Amino acid sequence: MAKFQCVDELVKSLQPINPVYCLRKNSLKLAANWFNNNFPGDVLYAVKCNPTEAVIRTLIKNGITNFDAASIDEIKLVKKISPEAKIYFMHTVKKEKSIEE
Repeated sequence: MAKFQCVDELVKSLQPINPVYCLRKNSLKLAANWFNNNFPGDVLYAVKCNPTEAVIRTLIKNGITNFDAASIDEIKLVKKISPEAKIYFMHTVKKEKSIEE
């Protein structure tokens, strides 16, 4: 994975036509630590915001162990990375098959 100092450098170098992911692990770490230290309840990450393995791994590494999943695939992703993670399946509309699974 290529690393860039900033988004402008990435755009200038790659000149992407399609969307690209810019993963800022340090920003994820800082946010996870801030919420864990300042939020009085359980901290949940909504997987649908960015359902990538690198993001989930970074958050788990930094103390986020509860996740809000909107699909079975999101549940499988988190469980693959951290079988002990607590997952809330809170999507308001669920298929019968998803509920059974």
